[in-house]
Amino acid sequence: MTRTTTFRARLLRSGTEPQTVTVRAASDAPPRTLRRAAGGGGMLEFDVYALLDADGWPASATYTYVESLSREPAAPDA
Repeated sequence: MTRTTTFRARLLRSGTEPQTVTVRAASDAPPRTLRRAAGGGGMLEFDVYALLDADGWPASATYTYVESLSREPAAPDA
């Protein structure tokens, strides 16, 4: 049975200070990627981070920035 784990994710991104966030994962292993909400405006924007180091699992894991993704929000049903 898979359990929900709460852990501290350290997010690394070139040119910015490392950020630590609390994340919930429905897994016994750290997620391979994390998507974090970013930006705003009329687009849905996400920063994508890849697992870099899980030596501290299940208490913590370190992720590195990969890319930012954006898409238009879905049109509301009429």
